[in-house]
Amino acid sequence: MSNALAALHEIAPPPDAPRRKDWTGIERALGTGLPADYKELVRVYGGSNWDDYLYVLEPGCPNAHYDLLTRAERQAEDLEDLWVHEERPAELEAGDGARVVPWAVTDNGECL
Repeated sequence: MSNALAALHEIAPPPDAPRRKDWTGIERALGTGLPADYKELVRVYGGSNWDDYLYVLEPGCPNAHYDLLTRAERQAEDLEDLWVHEERPAELEAGDGARVVPWAVTDNGECL
């Protein structure tokens, strides 16, 4: 467990039941790997609402608005539309499957 997640446990005790996910299948569906700290956050807290502002996306979330796979697909479409008018970041031109994957959203509509 990372130091940041351990500190979070101190101020926000996690739910009793950890979330089990098929990360291999999820990453295959996304076409990219996910960071270990994100997977640990979802395992411990699941898709979660923080202070009615930050919503952590969870693969397989019952609410499609906060489902990682649904949101990632929508985000990819939105970015393709954006890059018609804006320059695509060089990091995404590498051709190695690099892509933007949202992991959370805010009630103001920002995508992290």
